[in-house]
Amino acid sequence: MKAILFFIVLVIMQNTFAQGVTPADWGLESFHITDAKLGDIHIYVTAKGIEEKKPLVFLMYGCRGLPTMLVVESGEKSIQLGTVPPDQIFTFADEYHVAFIGKAGTPFCDTMHVQEINPMQHLEDYQPSEEYIQHCGMEWEIQASSAVLDTLCRMLPLTDKIIAVGGSEGGLLAMRLAASDNRITHLVSIVSTGLNQFYSSIINRRMDAAMGTMTHQEAQAAVDSLFAVYRKIYSDPNSTEKWYYGHPYKRWGSYANYIPLYDLVKLDIPILFVNGTLDRSSPILQADYIQLEFIRLGKDNLTCYVMPGVEHSLYEIVVEDGKERGVSRREEAFTAVTEWIAQN
Repeated sequence: MKAILFFIVLVIMQNTFAQGVTPADWGLESFHITDAKLGDIHIYVTAKGIEEKKPLVFLMYGCRGLPTMLVVESGEKSIQLGTVPPDQIFTFADEYHVAFIGKAGTPFCDTMHVQEINPMQHLEDYQPSEEYIQHCGMEWEIQASSAVLDTLCRMLPLTDKIIAVGGSEGGLLAMRLAASDNRITHLVSIVSTGLNQFYSSIINRRMDAAMGTMTHQEAQAAVDSLFAVYRKIYSDPNSTEKWYYGHPYKRWGSYANYIPLYDLVKLDIPILFVNGTLDRSSPILQADYIQLEFIRLGKDNLTCYVMPGVEHSLYEIVVEDGKERGVSRREEAFTAVTEWIAQN
């Protein structure tokens, strides 16, 4: 299974993102604002129909301190790795203004020169800027997003719909933004969670034991080691010197101190969750619990679109003639989102 998942990521990176390295190549206009506390905030808005009155889709993503486009070169070979899916931008561009912000201190595009191309390793090896490290965490993202919404509401001809759409870790950002900014009228979470972010790894170890891919003793040892790391992070949640799994403690301390469910149940705006049942980054069990809590509270503003057999990159693993291959379900997911927005 690990091999096929890696192959899926490689195909997405090489085919989907091979389209240019400037905002204009993506059909985007670029702007920036400067805030005394937050610094420079880079804004990207779809150019198509920018003078027309349309709803606003505000995209939010995690992806560490990575640029929107990372070009990796090895001799005469090169690949492009993207952190904001262009297919999602294009899905919305006809009917909506689409906007997102860059990470603090991070260019739209950057280039790495390597000996041998290894996409996932390059994403891990990319060195974020010092500005990003100092600002990493939800606080900068949410404050910068609200400041950008101020600008977009003045700059763009908008209808009364502003939809926060968060993918993966960006789903947590979208939830927090919706809770803190009442201009958000709709909330969409795609392959994200709603409980403590650390809980996903614990769920995975327990499921590994239940499925027999590790013994219960091995799973317990793994969970114990996770708790040991989490204790260290929670005891020093603002450190930018100590790192875990590609992030400073400060970033983990910010995200893992936020429990989205507490905000979600207070919202009365329409909410859509899109999740795959094979997603290990955002286990479906978390979305199941959130749906159960909404039912318990008698709230009817949550819609859950569950995609059986689909993993985090919105691909389904199918077996044909004894061989595994990945089948994209991305178009289905984005169509479900656009139809839901139109109906709510």
